[in-house]
Amino acid sequence: MKKKLALMLATITTVASLFTGCGEKDVTGNYVANVKLAQFMEESDLQTMEDMGLDASDLSLDVTLDLTKDKNFTFDFDTTGFKSDFSALLEDNMDSLLDQGLAQAGVSREDITDEVAQYSGYENADALFEEMKNEVMAEMDSYYDQLDEEMKDASVSGTYKVSKDSVIFVTEDGDDVSFDKATINDDGSISLDLEYEGKEFTLDFQLQK
Repeated sequence: MKKKLALMLATITTVASLFTGCGEKDVTGNYVANVKLAQFMEESDLQTMEDMGLDASDLSLDVTLDLTKDKNFTFDFDTTGFKSDFSALLEDNMDSLLDQGLAQAGVSREDITDEVAQYSGYENADALFEEMKNEVMAEMDSYYDQLDEEMKDASVSGTYKVSKDSVIFVTEDGDDVSFDKATINDDGSISLDLEYEGKEFTLDFQLQK
């Protein structure tokens, strides 16, 4: 009788563990997801870039999700890769961008002779064009600083718990990004449906080794 009772208690304990934290999945670690900027950029901004000859369809942003053992989490946007890729895109199309800027001013590259450049204090026309390129990239550095500040404001932190195949988040009040639950996939990745500035998309986070 005692053996049967012990077996029953062991069975009940095992079953109960399936519905409590004792048997929850361990999801601690640092995860990274990649999202195309076209998914949440304004259509007008995409069109403006297209009109300038800039194809932004492949530009993307890394998003990190850090889950700690003490059940805290941090959700951040990592702009490093985006800034590098966008700068390369600008540099590859710089001549076209300068031509468009000159056209808006009512002149063409041919109008900027060495004499005109020297009158403006430059050694020659090429030096003037090089300075224009440097000014464009300097403006982008200022934009990148602003972008980093905006992404910092969009950072989310709080606590989490695991329930079966879900990660449930409790975020701090006032966060700009809204989410409350993510799905744990069979391969260990985590899928999160996200709403940001009225746009909805899914992030697929991969655990970093």
